[in-house]
Amino acid sequence: MGMALSGILFLSQLIPSLLGASLDPASRWNLLYPKVRDGLAVREEALKEMRELEILLKGLYGQAGNREGEERFHFPLRGYTHHSIGGKGGDGYKPGGYDFFDGNRHKGHPGHDIFIQDKDQDGLDDRTGKPVEVLAASSGIMVSVHSDWQPGSPIRGGNYIWIFDPGKGRYYYYAHLNRILVRVGDRVSAGETLGTVGRTGLNAYPKRSPTHLHFSVFQSVHGYPKPIDPYLDLIRAIHK
Repeated sequence: MGMALSGILFLSQLIPSLLGASLDPASRWNLLYPKVRDGLAVREEALKEMRELEILLKGLYGQAGNREGEERFHFPLRGYTHHSIGGKGGDGYKPGGYDFFDGNRHKGHPGHDIFIQDKDQDGLDDRTGKPVEVLAASSGIMVSVHSDWQPGSPIRGGNYIWIFDPGKGRYYYYAHLNRILVRVGDRVSAGETLGTVGRTGLNAYPKRSPTHLHFSVFQSVHGYPKPIDPYLDLIRAIHK
């Protein structure tokens, strides 16, 4: 009986690993990230897996016919421009102390908050009465989606999206969304609609916070996402 029980325990640990190995790399990234976010991942192991997944993602990107090139950057909110970025001259970007592997407890603010006109905080544009569309700033592969945030959750990003652009080796993070219209594994093009702006997230949900999109860009350095400031790209971006 003891041997049978130990065999069952061994299989219960082995089966999830086998299932994970059989998944496509985008789905595997999506399984890994919540562990990083929630402080459940061992840093060295997570970094090793991210390096491996990037190689696989680049392989898939090439098979899909996409190639690295001089693609024009798109502003991530339809109907808005860089004038809606919080702070002055991009000073809202504060990467000091940030470490991707700190997950939900990270320090700093390695991105820009882009505010919409929503005085009554209903998530709709005051000018149009409609949701504000979130657009892909760059082409890439959807590697993580969280779409079921509820008030009381400690997750800072609320409903969020991570996109990996294999051509540039960059990750794009969009947080505080309402609806999300894409799925893990989808290939998206620059300017494509990803979802709509919302008020989800630990600090974005309370009334003290104006409705906004949090937008961050990370350059992969041997699998480790390091924040870079996209402010100049946002200024020069195509607007839709």
